[in-house]
Amino acid sequence: MRSYLKLEVRRAFRNPAGLILLTAFPLGLYLLWTKVLNVVPQGQRVDFAAFSMVSMTTYGAMGGALFIGGAIALERSKGWSRQLAVTPLPPHGYVVAKLVSGAAGVLPSILVVLAGGALLGGVRLPLWAWPALVALIWLGVMPFAALGVAFGYTLKGQAANLAMMGVYFVLSVLGGLWLPLQAMPEGMRALAEYSPAYQAGSLGWRVLEGQWPSGTGVGLLAAWTLLFAGLAVWRYRRAL
Repeated sequence: MRSYLKLEVRRAFRNPAGLILLTAFPLGLYLLWTKVLNVVPQGQRVDFAAFSMVSMTTYGAMGGALFIGGAIALERSKGWSRQLAVTPLPPHGYVVAKLVSGAAGVLPSILVVLAGGALLGGVRLPLWAWPALVALIWLGVMPFAALGVAFGYTLKGQAANLAMMGVYFVLSVLGGLWLPLQAMPEGMRALAEYSPAYQAGSLGWRVLEGQWPSGTGVGLLAAWTLLFAGLAVWRYRRAL
């Protein structure tokens, strides 16, 4: 188990295409919003450069967590999971290794986009806020790792990646990661506030206001985590 876990973590950091996609794209979007378009939504309460930095950091990390399922789906289609079944690796070991490697793999995206905000976006925050943002954003996107596992054990190959791309886009927009809730139509706002992506982003947004996570937000995020984890366990058992 330990050897396989080390292998998966190493593979996560030896995927330059994935690391570039999940770091360069959110960083590029951040610079687009703040340096090129420079559009500040009406009613924005905190510095938009800082707000957008947290949004794009969450967006990139969420993608890294969600696309754990793509690796699982691809390896299932190639028969890799069946080969592992005849090894001493316990049945749950494969899933655990994917979750741990995926969790480790989102950290570069978090660090790069936050560094971009500080160095390129001119974001200035209290010293304590930076490690708090790293930890809270990292924890906030973990439910999407469970959702990715559910996708990986539901679909195979490219179908899983296409489905996750669609879900990724919808959740990001609905969660206010691309545009704040103030810029959304009124009908979307109430729904957006209950979305998992919004709750993940709100962990970092509250730090910008000098606040720690609210009990309601943590409770909603925990509920989404349990729901996605239950779905992942169900699909995993069905696929065995």
